Amino acid sequence: MKTKSYFLISTTCACAIFFIASCISNTSNIKTDRDKIPSQTISYKEADVLEEEFKKTRAEVLNKHLGFVDAREFLFSLDSLKQYIAFFEREAKKQGYTDLGIRIYFGAYPESKNYPDPGRATVFLMPTGNKVKSQGSAVPFTFSSRIVDDNIEGIPGFNYGHAGKPPRDID
Repeated sequence: MKTKSYFLISTTCACAIFFIASCISNTSNIKTDRDKIPSQTISYKEADVLEEEFKKTRAEVLNKHLGFVDAREFLFSLDSLKQYIAFFEREAKKQGYTDLGIRIYFGAYPESKNYPDPGRATVFLMPTGNKVKSQGSAVPFTFSSRIVDDNIEGIPGFNYGHAGKPPRDID
């Protein structure tokens, strides 16, 4: 009887040790989502191709029409973008938005001294998200519809980056 008990206890302990050991793995080689290169990245060379195409097909037309060389690149510090994204995520969560994004708009400052560069180009960021809106129903449950990538009016946009004057080429 004691032999059976020892065998059962030994087998159970061995199985438990094997199970625990199999759960412990070397995770140093596993890449996290933060380690992966985002799918929407482009090479430096591709960025240069896109910029050159913009200059060839749009910048000349705009500059000729405006009568001056306008900005075509804008710089926002990484810290200011992180702060804005954290603020936007916090506010959007409070308002029930999911699937958040940022829409980037081209803009131009009005000819007024109230703006940093009157008459010049700018870009600004607007927060977007999806919000489930319930629709009335005669049945005990509600149907919902999603608003896809709606601009979120209740959260301020982001502007006032540094415009390249004169524009700075990628390459």
